[in-house]
This record gives sequence, structure tokens and C-alpha cells, in this order.
Amino acid sequence: MARLNLPKEKLFAGPALLWKRIAAFLIDMAIINLVILLPFRSLLAKLFPADYSFLGTLKLLSSTDNSELITLVSFVMGIFIILYFYMLEKKMHQSIGKRIMKIYVASDGKELKLWQVLVRNLVFLPLFPFFLLWILDPLFMMFTKTNQRLSEILSKTRVIGIYSLEP
Repeated sequence: MARLNLPKEKLFAGPALLWKRIAAFLIDMAIINLVILLPFRSLLAKLFPADYSFLGTLKLLSSTDNSELITLVSFVMGIFIILYFYMLEKKMHQSIGKRIMKIYVASDGKELKLWQVLVRNLVFLPLFPFFLLWILDPLFMMFTKTNQRLSEILSKTRVIGIYSLEP
């Protein structure tokens, strides 16, 4: 069989499309909900009875015994979520959602370092000041040219897509 001498397709890396990032995030959150958060549901149901009103929930949270347990459970769930992203992004530069959407985590160096993966995922720790990233990260993503979150800027990482120069 004769080999054709065709030019190679010209590819380049650029910022991932915003809709792909959102879709990847929603896929990852669905997986995290099933794999990580579901086992904690029965414990959370005991801590937050369904018949509690808003004021009842505030009273429950203000009691010292419950607030310490709630903080501990939230912290443990946050650690498991960070481990999910760490193991996948460190090894493959993609979470499952990013893999499905064909986008990647990149850094200036070839390999992602431990501190970079941790910093970019601190948003999942439900502790002050990290929960401020719940608001700041999406705002930065919408208002930067490269759609980078604040935690990505701090970690010197970005989410990229691979694009073709060919039409």
C-alpha cells in the first residue's frame, strides 16, 4: 500500500471554551455527588433533620457540638474532592469531566506539581477564606481573556483545548 505524503494537521493549544469548562464541571460534580458525597448522606440527614426550618437550622449550626461535627464532616468531604481532582489531574491532566469534554489542565512546565493541583482545587475546602473562591473563581473566569479562575492564576495553570488550524 502506498503511503500518501500529506501535510500533518496543524494543531495548537488555546483557552478551553467556557461552555466546555462548565459542562466538564457539571459532569465532575455529578460523579463526586455519587462517589464521595452519597456515603455522607445518612450522617448529614442525622445532623440536619428534614423538618427543620431556616431558624431551626441556624440554631442547630450555632450549637457547639453540632458545628464542630459539621465542620469536620465538611472538611473530610472537601479533602476527598481535592483527592479526586489531584489523582486525575496529576496523572492525566484531566478529570473525568474534562476528559469527556476533551480539555486539559496545563502549566508552564510539562508536569503539574503537587502545589499547583492543590492550589487550583482549594475552592472545595468549605473553610474561610477558601469558600470566598466560590464567588471569586467564576467572576475571574468570566472577566479574563483566557477564562482563568483566580485559583488557576495563583497556581500558574490553565485549562486548554486543542484546536486545528484547518477548517
